[in-house]
Amino acid sequence: MRALRRAIAVSAAAVLAAAAVLSVPWRECLVVRTRAGRTAALFPIGREEPAFVISWRHSVTREPCAEFFRRGRDGRIELYRTVFKGLGAGLPFSDEGGTVSLQDGSIVIDGLSRSLARISLAVLPLTEHRIAAGGREQDVLALTGGEHFAELTIERIALGRILLAGVAAR
Repeated sequence: MRALRRAIAVSAAAVLAAAAVLSVPWRECLVVRTRAGRTAALFPIGREEPAFVISWRHSVTREPCAEFFRRGRDGRIELYRTVFKGLGAGLPFSDEGGTVSLQDGSIVIDGLSRSLARISLAVLPLTEHRIAAGGREQDVLALTGGEHFAELTIERIALGRILLAGVAAR
């Protein structure tokens, strides 16, 4: 009977410990979701800059482009730098704010401060969208399972959710 009580006490302690790990906020993550709301990937991010980079190939100029982001206030995303070659639809061409320079044949705009709640991406094989964060770089189309849409947000994620979901390894 004593062994049974001890086993029950140990089991209860293990359940409480697991519940604590599952509910304690771990850290902020870049969350990539599909149109249906399925979590496609989690990228733990810190305070370093950039927190993450979205790169792609421009659909008209076929030149590489990249946007650099950091954690903004209140869980928002802040665009602070963009790098691109040439001019084309959707690329800056007027006073965008910040400082414009030429570096290694690219147009670089530094010092931007655009605050966003989320980023929605139309993802096509042609554009080759990639996300670099937390020391990893991933193809966005592959992350979404071939869906042509991705939504990015910054959220506090519980350690248990990351461990159970297994999406952090993507």
